[in-house]
Amino acid sequence: MEVDIPTGDGDIDRKYDRALAILKNPQPKEERNRDASTRQEDYYKSFRTRVVLVWLITNLALAIGILRTGSGFQGIRSEGSATTANIYLAVSTRASRLC
Repeated sequence: MEVDIPTGDGDIDRKYDRALAILKNPQPKEERNRDASTRQEDYYKSFRTRVVLVWLITNLALAIGILRTGSGFQGIRSEGSATTANIYLAVSTRASRLC
């Protein structure tokens, strides 16, 4: 393998000036025309992504809210010790049974 490494100041300056000239002339933007079915598929993908993100964020907020409260929820009894982790598991178990 042969590598051309600039060693002199003149070589470095020429390569730098060439790089600046390339960067001054931006590439033309490529226009893409999508058909209706592709746009519809992209919309559905975006919608599904947003639904999953909202679901994850709400579950995270629920977990944080339950674990941060020391008393738990009234009417929810966790089996075993009364730790906040058990309260979270009791809430999530009841919620999954409702679905």
